[in-house]
Amino acid sequence: MRYRNKKMKIIFLIAILCGLTFPSVRINLAALLEGISNYLYDSAKKEKTFIPYWIKKVRNE
Repeated sequence: MRYRNKKMKIIFLIAILCGLTFPSVRINLAALLEGISNYLYDSAKKEKTFIPYWIKKVRNE
C-alpha cells in the first residue's frame, strides 16, 4: 500500500512537470493565480482585515 501511494505521487509530479512545459498551461495557471489573488485581496479589503485599514484606525484613536 505504501509503495503504491509513493508511486502515485511520483506519477502525479511528473504529469504536473510535463504539463508546465506547455506555454498555454503556464499562461492559464498564471491567470488563475492572478484571479485568485485579486479575489482574496478584494475580500480582505471588504472585511476590513486589510492591514492599512487597522493602522489608520489605530492612528486616529
